[in-house]
Amino acid sequence: MPLEVNKHVERIRRYQPFDVDTSEMIYELQADWTQSLFPVVTLNYLLEAIERPATRTIVLTGDAGHGKTSLCASLLGELQVDEEPVTPEVRKAVFRELSGVGDAGRPIGQTRGGRPLYILKDLSELSLQAGAHKLVELLDPPGGGVAIICANEGQLRKCVAEDDNADEGGTGRAKILVETLTGGIARGQVSDPTGAVTVINLNYQSVAADSASGGLIPWVLKQWTTQWSRWKSCETCDARKICPILANRKELSDPTRGPQRRAAIREVFAAAERTGAVATTRQALSVTSYMLTGGLSCENVHVKYRWSHSNRLWQAPHLYHQALFGDRLTQQQRHLVPAFFALRRLDPGKVSRRQVDDRLDPDTAGDFPPADSSTYLQRARTNRDVQKQADQLRGLYTFLRRADFFNSDDNKDRFARMGLHAGDDFVRVQDKNRDPADTRVRDRFLKGLEAVQGIHRAGSNPDFFILDPAFFTHRARAAVISRRVPSKGVEVVDQVTQWQEEGRTGVPPEMQGAVEWLNRAIYIRIPAVAPGQDAVSVEADLLRFELLTRWAAGLRSEVQHEAEIRGLSGSLAELADSSNRDDEIQVLVGDVMRKLMIDVGDKIRSVRA
Repeated sequence: MPLEVNKHVERIRRYQPFDVDTSEMIYELQADWTQSLFPVVTLNYLLEAIERPATRTIVLTGDAGHGKTSLCASLLGELQVDEEPVTPEVRKAVFRELSGVGDAGRPIGQTRGGRPLYILKDLSELSLQAGAHKLVELLDPPGGGVAIICANEGQLRKCVAEDDNADEGGTGRAKILVETLTGGIARGQVSDPTGAVTVINLNYQSVAADSASGGLIPWVLKQWTTQWSRWKSCETCDARKICPILANRKELSDPTRGPQRRAAIREVFAAAERTGAVATTRQALSVTSYMLTGGLSCENVHVKYRWSHSNRLWQAPHLYHQALFGDRLTQQQRHLVPAFFALRRLDPGKVSRRQVDDRLDPDTAGDFPPADSSTYLQRARTNRDVQKQADQLRGLYTFLRRADFFNSDDNKDRFARMGLHAGDDFVRVQDKNRDPADTRVRDRFLKGLEAVQGIHRAGSNPDFFILDPAFFTHRARAAVISRRVPSKGVEVVDQVTQWQEEGRTGVPPEMQGAVEWLNRAIYIRIPAVAPGQDAVSVEADLLRFELLTRWAAGLRSEVQHEAEIRGLSGSLAELADSSNRDDEIQVLVGDVMRKLMIDVGDKIRSVRA
């Protein structure tokens, strides 16, 4: 049998930005129109939004790579075919239309209600002055139409600022776009009060959404690995028995273990997003492509096969559970796909857990072991041999831990295996059915915030101390307490609940239904100093919550996490009570509370509180 080149593998590799041929990464350069598109919920939201009578302008914003142009093309395709499936011919026609009239100079189509539809496919193609003028123009599209604007957030803010400059002839009308964007960040609403302007911040879009489908990652893996016809040529290839690409495909499409492995990959991406990383659609496709192919092409495998038909010791770094963390990529290559940095922070291969390591067996490393056992089992005779053997064992256990993470049936300690011991508590906050009497998460959160201020009290305390801001960064043995907050009035909520509390309308935030949603932050709401004022909310993504939990347990690392501590201290300063005019000062000396009282003759008396 000959050596075969699988065209499907070649198409998958185009999503990797490490080679010249990366056409599949950008919609405008897409070459294969037969590939289906992920049914993103934002498309359904757009189809509904453009039919609202009040809607005039819709802005799709966020980082480059979220698929703004692809969304516009899908929208046009759906409007053209109505209830019929979108065919490759329709997608090609839509591409030509967007290339020709994607500057919103004239209508590119119409809504189902008959209103003209204008699309500006990239605000960045215009100068700041021209972009500001175009934004104002599209706030009231001609003919009572609807305008859709695709704009990176930075360019959008610059153009709005340009329009806000009256000295340069600005109108100031475009600022409604940034105001709506800011309102979405604060309250989760994507429309202005009149409903005329809608701004969808795609930085809230998740590639591992908390939905029945699981988001983009499981969908792509299923599309790329489970369709047998796309891999048919591999079954007749001479190199099939030593090919890591085919091995990855078989592992991920296995009827029994495949769904579990794909779900574990999705969990790693979800954890990365919860730690504060923004993984765009483009980045997710790049990582998934590299993971599945191991960074190899069919030709690369053929070269290895010609060198040796039976060598099985070179494939290990190219297996999906190793390639996902980008070990073989250079720092420069990882910067092309920043999602790799977030994934590497959560590498289960770097986390040692006794209950995991005890069950790992090098003899079960699979068909492609990371090293020949004879090399790390032989007796070391020199220091150099000892060092070499240690490196080999370290690499072996990294390989085995990663493989076991994706193959294990036990998914109870997934977060802990990624080094996130507080992960389960973080996710549990959004559970509406959780026991309200269980205050462990709240208490740890508060204890962590006290530790940020340098307070380390033993036991479970019924209150929360806030120091005078002057003592945040220069904590001596004693510090003045600005306020004591009873723990009973403090609550920990998820992102959606926080938005509802801030909006004070009781209406569910629109953002949750406008994007592929994943809750990425929790908030601790602390009552304000004075009645009638708003509660102060301290935001924590998963990484910050992990730090707070460890600080609460006694970890002290002021230098390493100085920036994080400074940010938290700024939030806590809002809670300090500067209006206290009593002649009594509460002081924390070590872990002991004392009261300082000014007596007659300006004498200061100290008593234990």
